Amino acid sequence: MAPQFLTLQQALTHPDQTLTPAQLTLMLTNIGALDPTVRDQTIYSLFAQQFEHQTLSLDQKNRIARHLLQNHDLFASIDGPQSPLVFLRSFTALLTALVLSDDAQTHWLTPELRDHFFNDALTYLPRETDQRGWTVNGWADGVSHGADLLGAAWAHPAFPPDAVMTALHALRTVLLRQTQVFQFDEEPRLAMTLVMAFQAHHLTTDQLKNWLATTDQQLWHGFDFDDLSSVARLHNWLSVLHHLMFLIPANTAIQAQITTLSRHYYQVNGYLPR
Repeated sequence: MAPQFLTLQQALTHPDQTLTPAQLTLMLTNIGALDPTVRDQTIYSLFAQQFEHQTLSLDQKNRIARHLLQNHDLFASIDGPQSPLVFLRSFTALLTALVLSDDAQTHWLTPELRDHFFNDALTYLPRETDQRGWTVNGWADGVSHGADLLGAAWAHPAFPPDAVMTALHALRTVLLRQTQVFQFDEEPRLAMTLVMAFQAHHLTTDQLKNWLATTDQQLWHGFDFDDLSSVARLHNWLSVLHHLMFLIPANTAIQAQITTLSRHYYQVNGYLPR
C-alpha cells in the first residue's frame, strides 16, 4: 500500500476521530482505486465507519455530496467497453448509498440534491452492463452495488411514489439482459431492494405481485433449453424468488405467488409433473 493511504488505515482504528480535509480529498479521489486493500478495506470501510459513527461534519457531508454531483463518477465510461472504471462506478454507487441512508436519518441533503441522487439510483443499475463480480482486482460487483444504491433510494422516506414503476423496471432490466448465471450472491442483493421498498411501504403487495407475474412471463417468453443465456436468466430468477420468499416480511399473497412461479419452473425442467 502506498504510504499516503496509511493515515487512512490508522483512522479506521479511531472511529470517533474527525477526518482532515486532506484525508477526505484522498478518499474521494481514490474511491475507485484498483488496489482492493485501498478501495474496499480502507477507503470504503472508512466512509462507512464515518457515516455510522456520525463523525463527519455537515460541511464534510456536503463536500462529499458536491463531489458526487460534479464528478459524475457513477457513470464514468459506462457505455464504453469493459474496463477498470467499473470499480470507480460501483464504489461510487456504494458511497451514494451511504449518503442517502444517512440523509434518511438526519435530513441534511437539499431537495434538489436528494432528487438528483434518487435519479442516479434509478439510472445506474439498468445502465451498468459490466456483469463481473470477483476480479483480479477484487470486487467489481456493479450489479450488487447498483442494487444496494437502488434499495437505499427506494427505502428513503422522501422517495417519490411516481418513481416506483421506474425502480421495478430497473430491476427487470437487469434480470432480462443477464447472459450468465450469477456467481457472487447478486440474487439476494437484488431481492433486498424489493424487501427494503416493501418494508418502507413504498411498494404494495399488488405492485409486487404484478411485477413478479410480468417479469416471469417475459423471462419465459421464447424460452429454449438450447439457449444457454435464457437458461441462465431463469436460473437467476428462481434464485431471486427464493431469496425474496425468505427475506420479505410474511405475506401470504406474495408467498403464494412465488410458490406458483417456482412450481412452474420445476415443472418445465422436469422436477415436478405438469
